[in-house]
Amino acid sequence: MGEWLLALFSPERIQALGIAATSLLTAWMTRQAAVIKRLQAEVAELKAGRAEDQRKFRRAIWLIRDLLSYATALELLMERHIPHVTSPQRPEIPAELLEEV
Repeated sequence: MGEWLLALFSPERIQALGIAATSLLTAWMTRQAAVIKRLQAEVAELKAGRAEDQRKFRRAIWLIRDLLSYATALELLMERHIPHVTSPQRPEIPAELLEEV
C-alpha cells in the first residue's frame, strides 16, 4: 500500500509538478505585467488630459467673468442713453478656447 503512495509522491513527479506550476505562474505574471503597463499608460494619459481640461476650464471661467463685466458695462451705458460714450473693449477669447467657444 505504501509503495504506490511513494511512487505518486516521488521526487521526480514533485519536481515535474513544480516546474509546471512555475511555468504557469511565469506565463500568468508576464501577462499581468503587460496589462499593468498598459493600464499605467492609460492612467498617465488620463491625468495629462485632466490637467489640460482643468486649465481650459479656468480660462473659460476668466472669459465668462470678463464677458459678464462687459455686459454690465453695456447695460449701464444703455440705461443712461449717453450717445457720445464708446462701449468698452471686448475681451479677447484665449487661443486655447477658440474651438470650444
